[in-house]
Amino acid sequence: MDGQITLNKLVKRFWKKASLTWILVLLEGIFLILIPLVIGWAIDDLLQNKIKGVIQLAVLCFFLLIIGAGRRFYDTRIYSEIYRVVCSEMTLREFRRETSVSKISARTNLFTEFIEFLENSIPDIVNHLIGLLGTLIIIYFIEIKIFWLCITATFITGLIFFVSQSRMLRFYKGQNDEFENQVALISTKDTKKMKKHFKDLMLWNIRLSDLETINYSLTWIVLSTALVVSVFFAVSSGSTDVGHMITIVIYVFGFIESILTFPLYYQQMIRLHDIATRLR
Repeated sequence: MDGQITLNKLVKRFWKKASLTWILVLLEGIFLILIPLVIGWAIDDLLQNKIKGVIQLAVLCFFLLIIGAGRRFYDTRIYSEIYRVVCSEMTLREFRRETSVSKISARTNLFTEFIEFLENSIPDIVNHLIGLLGTLIIIYFIEIKIFWLCITATFITGLIFFVSQSRMLRFYKGQNDEFENQVALISTKDTKKMKKHFKDLMLWNIRLSDLETINYSLTWIVLSTALVVSVFFAVSSGSTDVGHMITIVIYVFGFIESILTFPLYYQQMIRLHDIATRLR
């Protein structure tokens, strides 16, 4: 590494090894977005004493199993190799800079968050993003009023987290400052300093948790309101097709589920931004 460790540089350096897992993630996301639609078909077919839709649903679930399991087996091995290579390089670089053992230890631990984000969060982000965009497209063609309802809910949710961004970054910086000094403080064997350190570490954690709880509560109020209103819109759409109405509600619920997860990834990105600054 040239001294900078960022998600962008990691992706550029190891894209050949990781390309297969990204392809599998895209396929998994596309198949997942089709599930509510196929469920609607299965319900309609069963109401007409047909099993074609059920067979289609079973086949789709089987392909999801193969793709999902295969990707997870491959992911673990690829990202373990990336961690081994980069962590070794980073440790040698920090030794040449005569960085304290405390900070080297903390930074190698912090780097694991990059690997965990690439292995676990990126596939989920891609799946939820495909699900979100696919859901909005499908809802647009099924019921335009619910589409604009979802767009409004998305905008308000984004605004909630945009307003809290600077405070969140400040909290993560304070928490990571304490974490980097942990080994050095413990080495002093000063009980008073250690107690203060762990108290401060937990105070930063509480501040982050409280901010997350406030943001989650505001987001849930917005999204649950959208869900309730969408049920009224689905029933009043004029359709007598039960499968059609169930499909609409399932897609709206999937949309809400995706929106609720993005703030968590957003928080991870803010934390990684602070970690990347330290790893430079």
